[in-house]
Amino acid sequence: MSAQLPPNGTELEAKGISLDLQIPERAVRGHVEIDGYKLATITIEPVGEHVGTALLVPGYTSSADTFNGLLQPLSERGYKVVTFSQRGQCLSEGPDDTAGYELPRLGQDIHEVIQKLGLGTDVHLLGHSFGGVVSIEAILQDHSPFASLTMWNSGPRNMGGDLLEQRAGLIEHGPRAYFVGNQLATGNDPEADLKGELNVIEQYYYDRLMSTNPAQLEAGINILIDQVDRTLELSRTGIPVLVSHGANDDAWPIEMQRVMAEQLGADYWVIANAGHSAHADRTHASAQLLATFWDEH
Repeated sequence: MSAQLPPNGTELEAKGISLDLQIPERAVRGHVEIDGYKLATITIEPVGEHVGTALLVPGYTSSADTFNGLLQPLSERGYKVVTFSQRGQCLSEGPDDTAGYELPRLGQDIHEVIQKLGLGTDVHLLGHSFGGVVSIEAILQDHSPFASLTMWNSGPRNMGGDLLEQRAGLIEHGPRAYFVGNQLATGNDPEADLKGELNVIEQYYYDRLMSTNPAQLEAGINILIDQVDRTLELSRTGIPVLVSHGANDDAWPIEMQRVMAEQLGADYWVIANAGHSAHADRTHASAQLLATFWDEH
């Protein structure tokens, strides 16, 4: 009989355990200061011998806590793992002007996190969704600190869909427009927040969204709308790349991600029974996949 695996992140949420409460006991919360703004960090040291170091970059409307489920299993594979909330995201400070969130600035933040935390020059960089866009920018600025790049449920250019409509709603109605849009799309009450009817998990995601700086949200969606294909530039760096997504990923078209991997000569791994946040849907499988790729590079 196989050993009992720890529950996936989504299974914990089904029990009312939100992402922030899924942090391992050994993980340490902290911050780095960049441009006068405190950016929240979470760090876990490896169990036993140090095999390598990884930096995980969260996506749009997300935070450092999104990766909490990965921390313990990755540390058990010998990895020191750091994640952080990008400037203006939940848990982090940031400017109130969209100019403070331009893509080059976000890419530079990755380099400064590495430098301020003394992570060295062989960092395995992972970007989830929007975090992948920022991670490509960081590598094209200077690829010397990185051992590899993982594009985790992320793609090379504008994903299409309703980005323009989302931006219009954000500008007209503020961050709550995203909550209302999601409620309507899923057949739920768009006024549940006003009525105090959100359950503990819904409240967590609502609070995470509403504590994100509106300037970060506007700048971020502008970056997604303006995203251009930089695959050729990335391939010229020679950085080993993993492109991986859930089989049911509904953000960047799956074929777009597959072609990106082919053009990069990258490893390409699809995680069955998982969506856009594969690390939540298949936490243990995601951690083992990532550690295996990092072991090889």
